[in-house]
Order: sequence, then C-alpha cells, then structure tokens
Amino acid sequence: MKRVILLSLFFPFLLVFLCVRLAFTEFFVELNYRFGNLPPDHWGMGYEERLNIAKLGLRSVLSDEGMREFINSGLFREKEIKHMQDVKKLLSVVFKVLYLGGPLWLILFFSLRNKRKMGLTLLLGATLTEIFVIFVLIFSLLNYDLLFEAFHNFFFDPYSWRFFDEDMLLRVYPMKFWYNATLWVSVFALILNSFFQALGFILWRSTS
Repeated sequence: MKRVILLSLFFPFLLVFLCVRLAFTEFFVELNYRFGNLPPDHWGMGYEERLNIAKLGLRSVLSDEGMREFINSGLFREKEIKHMQDVKKLLSVVFKVLYLGGPLWLILFFSLRNKRKMGLTLLLGATLTEIFVIFVLIFSLLNYDLLFEAFHNFFFDPYSWRFFDEDMLLRVYPMKFWYNATLWVSVFALILNSFFQALGFILWRSTS
C-alpha cells in the first residue's frame, strides 16, 4: 500500500510536467501566436519578426546553444538574459524529473502486478491531479495576475523578473501569451488525466 500511495503522490508531477514540456515547443508558440489573440506590439514590430524572436526565447531555455544565440542576438538587456537563464535552470530540473522519474514510475507501477492496486494508484493520482489543475484553472480565470506573480516570486528572485514595457521579453511574451498557455495546458492536462482516471477505474473494478 505504501508503494501505491507513493506512486499516486508522484503521478500529478509527472503528468503536469509532461504537459509543460509539450508547451515548450515551437508548435505551441506558433499556436499561441496564431490563435491566442495576442495584443499588437506597441512599437510596431511585425508578426513574423515577433514570432521569430519568441522562438529564439524558447530555444534559449531549452539548450546551451539556444542560450548563446539568445545572448548574441543583442535584443535583450542583461536582466532579461539573467531571467531566461534562471528559467532554463528551473526547466532543466523539471525535465530531469520527467525524463528520469517517468520510466522509474512506470517500472514501479507495473511491478505492482495487481490490477486493483494499479487501478487505485491511477485513481488516486488522477484525482490529486484533477484537484490541482482545476484549482489553477479557476485561479487563472479569477485573477491570473496574482497567480503569475505568486509563481514567479516563489521560483525566482522577486525583483529579477519585472521588466519595462519596452523590454523585448514583454513585447514577444505579453501577459496574454502566458494566460493562454496556462489555460490551454490546464485543459489538456484535464483531458489527458481523464483518460488515466477512466483506466484506473476500469482496473480497480477488475476482480484480479
């Protein structure tokens, strides 16, 4: 039973981290720009240029080569570069947990060798995930600015992520960009989670 509880507690992290990883792709950035109804740039930067710089920012937090390209572009202040380096460090931890923890979780899950225990694990894990994601979703709809600020103050220095309106990071990643991303990731997580919830129920109701 201890293993069931442990796997259930770790399940929300893996599922949410998986959805976050899928969001940090060029496809998702393009989707947000095309369908996210982002506000226009106040300084007249065109759609394609803005999108290309947004993709540059994405590459900077995914690889050392991307970060060098980001720094050498000359488009960002030192404070912006430092923040993206902080984001890169945070994501490296998140992705390591996903890449290493995911296979380990699956090994331990299948080692249960009991459909009811496997089903209970998925049911408990999916329920915890559902509670967390719905909380984030409701909080986002009610006061996304507060959620955004709380998240950044928790993971970063409170003064390291605040920028001027004319700074490039805010121009290519306006608040609406992150609002869309949070909502879309939350909805996708709920959809994916519902599959595991249903599977868990089926296994739990089995007689073996």
